[in-house]
Amino acid sequence: MNANNVCAVILTGGRSRRMGGTNKTFKKFNNQIIFDRIFNRIQNQVSETIINSNDDKNLFVKYNVNVTPDILEGFLGPLAGIHSSFRWYIENKKKYDWLVSVPGDTPFIPNDLVNKFIKKTKDMDNKIVIAKSFGKIHPTVGLWHTSLYENLEESLKRGHRKILDWANNHSVGYVDFDESKYDPFFNINYIEDIKKAEAIENNFFK
Repeated sequence: MNANNVCAVILTGGRSRRMGGTNKTFKKFNNQIIFDRIFNRIQNQVSETIINSNDDKNLFVKYNVNVTPDILEGFLGPLAGIHSSFRWYIENKKKYDWLVSVPGDTPFIPNDLVNKFIKKTKDMDNKIVIAKSFGKIHPTVGLWHTSLYENLEESLKRGHRKILDWANNHSVGYVDFDESKYDPFFNINYIEDIKKAEAIENNFFK
C-alpha cells in the first residue's frame, strides 16, 4: 500500500457553534485561510482529495474537487462525514482502499502524516490508524480501510456517534507525532484560538 491508494477527506460538516455558527475553516490567520493551509498540506500526500461539507458547495468551487454532504441527516458528527466519504467512493467506483480524514480546523497537519499512517498499516496490519500527539488521541485524524463502510453505516444507524467507540471494535493502531515543539493537531474552535495559531506559526514556521 502506498499514497497512490489513498484518498483524503477534509471534514467540514459541523456547525461551528463555538465559532458563532460561521464555517470556521474559512477564518484567516496571518492573512491565510485555514482551509487553504489544510488543503495544500494534504493534497500533496494522496492521489485525490474530497471535502465533506453540509454548506453550499459553491463555497468550495475554487478548489475544483468533489464535495459530499452527510448522507445521514441530523449533523451526526465526523463519523457521518467519514461514512459519506465511503459512500462517495463506492458510487464513483473509485479504486482506493484507504481513506484518510483530517478536520477542517487543524491548520498544521504534518507533511508526513499519510506516510506514517501507511507505515503503521504495513507494520501492524491495522484497518484503522489514528494520530496521537503529546499523549492525546485525535480521532478525526485517521486512516480508514474502505471495507469498513457497511459496518460503519450499521453502527451509525444504531446510534453510535463517537469515533473511538466505533473504531475500538476493529483493529486500531496509533501513530505518535511528538517530534515538534508544538502540537501539529492544534485545532481552532474559538476566536481566541486564532491568536494561538498565529503564535505557533510565528514561532515555529518563520
